[in-house]
Amino acid sequence: MTTSSFRKLINATIKEIRKIGSKFENVYAMFSGGRDSLVTLHLSLRALKNKVEALFIDTGISTPGLKEYVESIAKEFNVKLNIIGPKYNYFELVLKKGFPTITRRWCKEYLKLKPLKDWINERDPEKILLITGVRADESWIKARTEKLLKHKFLKTTTYSPILYWTEEEVKEYIKFYKLRECPLYETYGKAYDCWCSVFKSPADFATLALNNPEFFKKFVKLEGKLRSKGSGLYYSGKKIYFKDIAINPENYLNYPKLYKCPLCTTLV
Repeated sequence: MTTSSFRKLINATIKEIRKIGSKFENVYAMFSGGRDSLVTLHLSLRALKNKVEALFIDTGISTPGLKEYVESIAKEFNVKLNIIGPKYNYFELVLKKGFPTITRRWCKEYLKLKPLKDWINERDPEKILLITGVRADESWIKARTEKLLKHKFLKTTTYSPILYWTEEEVKEYIKFYKLRECPLYETYGKAYDCWCSVFKSPADFATLALNNPEFFKKFVKLEGKLRSKGSGLYYSGKKIYFKDIAINPENYLNYPKLYKCPLCTTLV
């Protein structure tokens, strides 16, 4: 994409955000600390200025250092940051439900959707616009979403202004405007606001074990408490135990990391 075309894309996106955002009394840009949400927040502020507030959902199991980065960016952008604290304890839920899997992804419901719904219900859902950094090429499910819709569960309107942006366009925007990307990308490849085992490979947790051993030990300890003696990860039809990763993390670094839904290649 040429510089001229890229600027046209940016200007068109800002114009669209301004048009849609002007129809709502309260506008919140969901900010997870990742690249997509960073660009979305920056675009939203350019379009709507002081009308926008940032919204971070603290799952209780985000990568150490992520919350501090989110807070620092909010301060840097001079935007009010709303933090939805964890209402459910992931470790206690695993003991009751077992580790979440692709087919039993209860973590999203309890760690993100339910706390967000409670927060929205304390306000007026009809007056709220949630701006998200969802992009179509992240997964086959997100590719089927609509740019502007009334969320069935949250009962409020959600809007994804960069839905059809590519990953390269997101990176180019960050570079073009010299935005401070989350430093966790250098270590993990993503910011990871949630370390549930869904969409994680043994390499992801091996990287965590090497860089944040105290945090990783919580998952090893949790796995050992399961009555079923089940494993924390199920990868390519094979059980992978956190306790084994803890012994020698380097042996697991050669597994591909899962930055996108592993079902995409089989369902597209």
